[in-house]
Amino acid sequence: MKLIKYALLMVIGLTACQPKGSYLYQFPQTANISINEVVVIIDYLNLRDDLGKNWDFDSAHHRLILNQLLNQINHKLRQDGYPKVKQYLLSSGLLIKAPMTVDHYVDGELQQQPLYPPFIIASTLADTKQIELHQEIMTILAKYITPRTHHMNDAMTHRGMQMGHHFEAIDLTDDTALLYVQIDLSAPGTVKQLTTFLVSGAIASQTDYGHVQMHNSSNRASSAALIHKGTGQILWKNYSSTWQPSKPINWLLVDFPRR
Repeated sequence: MKLIKYALLMVIGLTACQPKGSYLYQFPQTANISINEVVVIIDYLNLRDDLGKNWDFDSAHHRLILNQLLNQINHKLRQDGYPKVKQYLLSSGLLIKAPMTVDHYVDGELQQQPLYPPFIIASTLADTKQIELHQEIMTILAKYITPRTHHMNDAMTHRGMQMGHHFEAIDLTDDTALLYVQIDLSAPGTVKQLTTFLVSGAIASQTDYGHVQMHNSSNRASSAALIHKGTGQILWKNYSSTWQPSKPINWLLVDFPRR
């Protein structure tokens, strides 16, 4: 009996001592990769519900937050030794592919014409085709950005953490790094099309990624991923169900790789 109790205590102790892992991922050889340009892609969405037929979208609020995020990210990158951001894509609703209508507000005042996704596009990128490519990459990133525990000494942590051929058609030099940021603070249940799409993409990709965990209790989530264009390597990524733009950007870009 004492032996059984001792064995149980040993199992409990070993389980408690096991590393918990992290949703944060870092590529161990980031310093060896050449980066001479950074492109930032941000999609921010915060739909409200006034119990009317459509969800509510305030374009003035979204433009303000998107510009603030771009400025904060640029400042953070410069602090960490990266070049100044010259190219960017700012959007709201870029990942919504299903038909959807929202009531358009500007500073709280309802406009006559509704909006359809994407509700906002502001970009320095070359053309519509390039924007569509980034849209596709952000949807593919769902399988990497969804929560997963990482143990840096575990080889499985690094398996499959690169995007490969998906960047071949992007019109950028190979020494470019792309920072993708996706934030959804919409009221619960608003973007069912988007949630369903991301969940489906993550589940379908489990065979080549593994250990994916989905939390569907809330739409509220923020994620970011830094990717090297030439190799397709994911250099860093993070996910948070609590971060939002009112908090310091460093809390989302935690342990971001320095140059």
